[in-house]
Amino acid sequence: MFVPYLSDLLEKSYKVPAPIDPDKSFQELEVDSLSLAELGAHLEDELDVTIDEEELTPATTVTALAGLLEARGAVLTA
Repeated sequence: MFVPYLSDLLEKSYKVPAPIDPDKSFQELEVDSLSLAELGAHLEDELDVTIDEEELTPATTVTALAGLLEARGAVLTA
């Protein structure tokens, strides 16, 4: 449920070229550490979840982040 949302966000806000392979790490997708910090803050604000720095690293995949959001009970609003 969160993979398409995250892929769209990465494409539009962080200029990651499509198609995004959700099993690639943020490092492989060439998302830098500043962008990761901004992404974490954005997700916390928009989805009302807490994401620790250790949970969102260059080694994290889009699939893993989606699973984390789901496990934290994040809800996408229309």
